[in-house]
Amino acid sequence: MDYFAVNLLQGGSALRAAASRSPWCRAFAGARLDGYVLAAGLALFALVSLAESRALAVAPDPMAEVKTTISQVLEVLRNPSYRNSPQILRQRLRTVVESHLDFRAMARSALGVHWRSLSAADQDQFVTLFTRLMEDTYIGKAASYSGETVEYIRAFNDGPEYAQVNTKVIQTGHDPISINYRLELQDGDWKVYDVLVDGISLISNYRTQFNRVINRDGYPKLVEMIKSKIQQLDSVQAGK
Repeated sequence: MDYFAVNLLQGGSALRAAASRSPWCRAFAGARLDGYVLAAGLALFALVSLAESRALAVAPDPMAEVKTTISQVLEVLRNPSYRNSPQILRQRLRTVVESHLDFRAMARSALGVHWRSLSAADQDQFVTLFTRLMEDTYIGKAASYSGETVEYIRAFNDGPEYAQVNTKVIQTGHDPISINYRLELQDGDWKVYDVLVDGISLISNYRTQFNRVINRDGYPKLVEMIKSKIQQLDSVQAGK
C-alpha cells in the first residue's frame, strides 16, 4: 500500500475532516482535497515575502505585512500571463518561498523528537527534502485559485519576536475558511513557521504522520517515501 500517498500527504483524518466541507478547502494530496491544498498553499505563499525593506529601529507590524504580501501574491495569481504559464508561476513563487519562508524551522518541528537523533548531514538532507515537498505540493496547486478573497480578523503578539495573524478566506456559496499564520521576527523580517487551517496546524499534522512512519518503518523509509512523492509531483507538473 502507498501509505505515504494515501495517508501522510492527505493530511491525516483531522485535516480531511476539516477540508471535507468546502470545495476550496478539499485537499492535501488527493483530488478529493485539492481545495485545501490551495487554501494552505495560498497561506504559505502569501507570507513568504514580508516586505523587502525595513527600518531597522522599528519592528514591522505583522498585520500590515500580511495584508501587503497577500495583495502582492493575489496580484500574481490573477495575472493572466502567469496563470497561462504554469512554469513561470511556479518559478515566481519558488523564488519568493526560498528567500523568506523558514523551512528549516518547519522541517525541524515537523520531525519532532526524531530530529535530535539525526546527524548534521541527515538534518540538512531532510530540510532539503521537506522544502521540495512543500514547494511542489503547494506551488503545484496555486493555479487553482479562482477569485477567493481574504478577510483580516486580528493580529496579536506573543512576546517581541512572535505573532499570529488571523484571517478568513471568503468563497462564494460556501463557508469561510479560517487561516491563521504564526510568525517569528528574524533580523527585521517576519517569517512564517506554521499555518493553522480551520484550527488545524499544518506542521503538527506533518509531525503526526512522520512520527507514525518512522515508528513503524524507520527514518530511511520516510526519506524514501518523500523522495517518491517529490518525483510523482514533479512528473505531474512536467506533464502540464
